[in-house]
Amino acid sequence: MQDRSPAGLTDEEASRRLDRDGPNVLPSASRRGLLRIARNALTQPMFLLLLATAGLYALLGDLDDAGMLVVSVLAVGGLSIYQEQRAERVLEALKDLSSPRCMVVRSGRTLHIASRELVRGDRLLVSEGDRLSADAQLLEAVGLQVDESLRTGESMPQDKRAAGDGDTGRLFAGSLVVRGDGVAEVTATGAHTALGDIHRVIVQLAPRTSRLQEDLRRLVGRVAWLAVATCLAAATVFALREGSWTQGLLVGLTLAMSLIPEEFAVVWSVMLALGSWRLAKSNVLTRQPQAIEALGTTTVLCVDKTGTLTHNRMVLAMLHDGDSQCRLDAGGPPPRFRALLSGALRASSASGAEPMDRAVRAVAQAAGLDGASAPGWAPGPRRGIRDGAPYVVQWWQAAGAAAHTVAVKGAVEAVLALCDDDPARIQRLREAADRWGADGLRVLAAAQGQVPPGHRAGGDAALPPGLRLSALGLLGFLDPLREQVPGAIEACRHAGVRVVMITGDAALTARSIAWQAGLVDGGDATVLTGQALAAMDDDALHRRVRDVQVFARVDAAQKLRIVRALQRQGDVVAMTGDGVNDAPALKAADIGVAMGQRGTDVAREAASLVLMDDNFASLVEAVRAGRRIFTNLRKALGYLFAVHVPIVGVALIPVAVGGPVLLLPLHVVLLELLIDPACSLVFEAEPADDDSMSVPPRRRDEPLFSFASAAGAFAMGALVFVGVAVVQWVCRTLGATHEELRMASLGSIVLGNLLLLQWFRGAGGRPAHANPTFYALLVGVCVVWALITAVPGVGSVFGLPGRPSPWALGVVLPAAWALWHLAAASRPHRS
Repeated sequence: MQDRSPAGLTDEEASRRLDRDGPNVLPSASRRGLLRIARNALTQPMFLLLLATAGLYALLGDLDDAGMLVVSVLAVGGLSIYQEQRAERVLEALKDLSSPRCMVVRSGRTLHIASRELVRGDRLLVSEGDRLSADAQLLEAVGLQVDESLRTGESMPQDKRAAGDGDTGRLFAGSLVVRGDGVAEVTATGAHTALGDIHRVIVQLAPRTSRLQEDLRRLVGRVAWLAVATCLAAATVFALREGSWTQGLLVGLTLAMSLIPEEFAVVWSVMLALGSWRLAKSNVLTRQPQAIEALGTTTVLCVDKTGTLTHNRMVLAMLHDGDSQCRLDAGGPPPRFRALLSGALRASSASGAEPMDRAVRAVAQAAGLDGASAPGWAPGPRRGIRDGAPYVVQWWQAAGAAAHTVAVKGAVEAVLALCDDDPARIQRLREAADRWGADGLRVLAAAQGQVPPGHRAGGDAALPPGLRLSALGLLGFLDPLREQVPGAIEACRHAGVRVVMITGDAALTARSIAWQAGLVDGGDATVLTGQALAAMDDDALHRRVRDVQVFARVDAAQKLRIVRALQRQGDVVAMTGDGVNDAPALKAADIGVAMGQRGTDVAREAASLVLMDDNFASLVEAVRAGRRIFTNLRKALGYLFAVHVPIVGVALIPVAVGGPVLLLPLHVVLLELLIDPACSLVFEAEPADDDSMSVPPRRRDEPLFSFASAAGAFAMGALVFVGVAVVQWVCRTLGATHEELRMASLGSIVLGNLLLLQWFRGAGGRPAHANPTFYALLVGVCVVWALITAVPGVGSVFGLPGRPSPWALGVVLPAAWALWHLAAASRPHRS
């Protein structure tokens, strides 16, 4: 039962409703706990095989090798868990949209209470500057205007009236009161508000799995099954021929370890983690690292106008005095427009959050004008916008003057109808207002009049009956385009990414901003309004969405429909936005990109990427990073596929031709945990190709690692294995010991590893850019090899000769070459 008594609810009733309905906060979205994340990560095939291998080694009594394998599992699993836990963080975003305290009437007393204590039925007092913390029905309103851009995307404040039709008489949580005051009755709190409806939609949307993740999962699964089959076959063959099932099992396990692709997860996680770190230095926060590589496939970028393409603040851009117009710039208005600007300033509030009043005050201050434009002026009563009178009236009294001056500012037609001027001048003003409106400007008219002596302002400060005003001119406001936007959109066009504007603003305004931003490459923009979209079913929208460049007057649910329609036709959709109304579409899109400074917390938490500096141009760098990461990841996987061929081949040599086991488990672990993860750093640091932003996006169905790529990588690995086999044949011919044969096999594999790394860096040719990380890796490998082969006793730990070996001399030339390149890279470049 509602209580509309002026005294409001009693304290007892408010307490009872608070216990019944709960606090006025939004519930946090469900998140996966650490244990659940760990279980999902450690039940992947690669981790299960590693654990099984470690267990078998432990059963055979080789606890050292078992321990090394467990360490590798923990290292790789820990990195995966860290990445997933970082992506799972969900803040209680919408709680921060409510003001910390609000004013209510309870038991006839006016109280300031915490917004979380609001209950349905509370009598809420709202005034200029309040951030509303609950949905409410207006009971009284005086000149009330509310900024609902965070909910609707509409940049202009909305007029509110008591007992108004539809949303006109309602207030919504998260909105900002920019003018006037009123009394309202709270109708919904917490999850039952309009923000709560959006919150529920976000929670129900499951995050989309990256295509690369799916490709890697399939690839790892197939190789894992191949590893199991090969392990069993090799163990059986070796055991039957040598008569030792224990040795056969060891050979099979070593072979399986060489096939198990646990480094695929390391490469994936490390490259995305370091890619996220690099983007963070450029003010792009990565909430879901897999979104970085997905940016490389983006074909459509859906852009919200308010706060994304524009600054979401009103600027006074044009003035018209009835005879001529001027565009305002850094130099300020010409002297002839000072009368217009002074009159507009008198009709504006001296302080407050109303965006157009703030814009007038800013220009006036820059022009050296004060509120009265002359000393001795005293403000009188003020009358806000009323039904049937869409203008503001401000009374003034000049020192020593018997008559009052009234300054009026508001809707063009209404203000000009009050003026008694030359009809030709009035017509020029009307025509200018129409032109400016078509260009996307919000146009207001300003006028001024002298009230005859003896007339005083009434109780509501209305204009005296019959008073005729003198038109001062027009004021043209706009929400200015961000300076970086045209260049960023042009870069997207060159990269083959289609840009579409989706906004809650009017069609004319949206079309004008689209033209200014360069969204339209010649001709006029194709605009589809929310009203027309609502009349379409999903099939009709699917057919139309490809040809539309601007969607105007759309709500949150329609934004979501647009994103899904684009995805239905095969597009990879990135969605940018900053308001609460953007959040469902941000989460449903393949890549959601939120603005960090102007954006709401709920938009940031629903997005995959956050532009911390609100610089739309940063998105271009994110796209470039996504393409670079995919290219380098493909190179890294080709390298990893190729480098396993000689390792597996060497492990099979004793199975095929007999002789000692050449690769011990410790050797395989050393290669896997030291060289392969380090090489992921090399590929992550590989610069982007020069043409990365001048080619179309890769196809969504383009495989990460095609059959042709696998065949090429296998051929390169086989070539390295031939070299390793030749080294083995020479060493056996010379009568090398078992330890020396292992030294030869390990050394030739390491050398082949580095040669393959250099080959895949250049994609089959010479690398186009220097990569200091590669040279640092080469120096590190040379140091480790020198320790193993030149320091007495170290080699025996790894089953190699314990005395210094001539193999140690092989590091001199490559180490010197790498050090020379590192020194060259560290020297400052001179222009």
